[in-house]
Amino acid sequence: MALLALAAASGVSACGGSGDGQEEARPLAIELSGDGSDLRFSVPKSVPAGLTRIEFKNAAKAEGGAQLVRADAGHTPEEGLQAAAAWAEEGRPLPPWVHAAGGVGPTAPNGTGSATQELRPGGYSVIETESNKSASFEVTGERQAAEPGSPEASIVASEYKFEPNGLRPGRSRVLFDNQGAEPHFVTGAPIKAGKTLDDVRRFAETEKGESPVDEKAFFSTAVIDGGERQVVDVELKPGRYALLCFVSDRKGGPPHAAKGMVSEAAVR
Repeated sequence: MALLALAAASGVSACGGSGDGQEEARPLAIELSGDGSDLRFSVPKSVPAGLTRIEFKNAAKAEGGAQLVRADAGHTPEEGLQAAAAWAEEGRPLPPWVHAAGGVGPTAPNGTGSATQELRPGGYSVIETESNKSASFEVTGERQAAEPGSPEASIVASEYKFEPNGLRPGRSRVLFDNQGAEPHFVTGAPIKAGKTLDDVRRFAETEKGESPVDEKAFFSTAVIDGGERQVVDVELKPGRYALLCFVSDRKGGPPHAAKGMVSEAAVR
């Protein structure tokens, strides 16, 4: 996978319940099946608002994920999907009534992944980002604000940097917290021996030469709006990781990695 293609990698498997006496997360099952142009989602027609454990099963024959997009009242999920696609693919502005709403990113065939987060009321689309296949559902009721759990580590995003804290080797629960105003996600990969973060920056801009990161060991969260958060389970190896974001500002423009959103995290 080319490094810039990690921009489409919008999720990893994530934690289950909220823990510590917090509200129990309701499950939301999403399944992707089929092959090629015949990919299709299975998703409930509606789910209640609140803390939700998104449980994604990839029953398709190729890698696939489940990015969520929410449209505010007065707009259909299809309108939200079209506006989000124009932003991601054509660099058009993302209207304020469209929201990058988390979800689960690329998952291996016959694999599963999950993410625990709040779902706000509204009309949603779930998108497989490589094929643009989608389905819609509603999140109903009043907003039920809730924390997504008790993480063991965190990655805080803002314009245009990451602040990692407590990342450890092995599998751990990591809070991805977007404290910025713009949509962000984080994709991370181990930096190869002898390579530097400057090498990663140059490769992210040019895609020329050998990749300075181990792309087979990457992880990635979903894209979330400013002020949103989700808890994910991340499997990490000891060493130095490059953290990058490739989406653009809501008004469009270059990907965030080109604006300096490339950071290093020590996993030890």
